Amino acid sequence: MEGRCIIQYTKEQVCCFSGHRPEKLEVSNGAALLHDGLECAVRRAAQAGCTAFFTGMSRGFDLWAAQTVLSLREELHLSLWCAVPYAGQEERWADYWRSIYHEVLFAANRVFCLHDRYISGCYHERNRFMVDGSCRLICYFNGQPGGTAFTVRLARKHGLYIDNLADRQLNLWEGSEERGV
Repeated sequence: MEGRCIIQYTKEQVCCFSGHRPEKLEVSNGAALLHDGLECAVRRAAQAGCTAFFTGMSRGFDLWAAQTVLSLREELHLSLWCAVPYAGQEERWADYWRSIYHEVLFAANRVFCLHDRYISGCYHERNRFMVDGSCRLICYFNGQPGGTAFTVRLARKHGLYIDNLADRQLNLWEGSEERGV
């Protein structure tokens, strides 16, 4: 390992992402505003001391978040980490998403592949893995049930700072039972 520099991270330096897939996203003001929101959120996290960012590598929000980190990586000295639930998760996706997936995977600083094939519960396991290693969550949670709701609940339980881009006014601490959190 001569000549290699190993960088150690603490949980306080790691932020994770969780958000809906494209078919569940209700971005009323357009995708450009979502991308602007992601950039602002990543910058806020970096100002708070986060230098490593976990993406769960799903279509939609996860991959857009990863692209945002990559676009800011040199300027802010960030690392992108990919948490892949299982090898080959992208095989049935449209070419557009597969292309982004492979670009992100290739450009990542670290890749964690949790399973060599699909197994029941692997997405929740991936989400737990990211939350357990992070101090902050940047999400797009619009109240719909699913993996993002699970991750937001888990992040709240573990005391992560939550930055929800779905609704800047959304209060994740009150009335959460009605939204499935």
